[in-house]
Amino acid sequence: MTAVESERVRISDIAEELGLSTATVSNVLHGKRKRVSDETIKRVQELVEKRGYIPSMAGILLAQNDSGIIGVVINDHEKYEGHVLEDGFISSSLNVLSREIDVAGYFYDGEDGRI
Repeated sequence: MTAVESERVRISDIAEELGLSTATVSNVLHGKRKRVSDETIKRVQELVEKRGYIPSMAGILLAQNDSGIIGVVINDHEKYEGHVLEDGFISSSLNVLSREIDVAGYFYDGEDGRI
């Protein structure tokens, strides 16, 4: 986790500080306020402003079920001694995957390994 990620305020942080469920905070932030009291809405909004909450774009896209995000998990087994991407099979597999992702109309940022 990077320093920025560790400092990022999450819905769960807001919920914990206010003694609310994450669902309640999420509902307030996403405009689903039918079952939430005006007082709770105000408390959430004030703390969100105070703490500088910024929604996660990845989270928003994933919630929309149309993110175009493809995740690849590679086990950095101890036999690779921290150099898993230097393995010929793995690197060539990722290159082929990158080309197929491009052909399918998705975006792959090969610089940092994120899609």
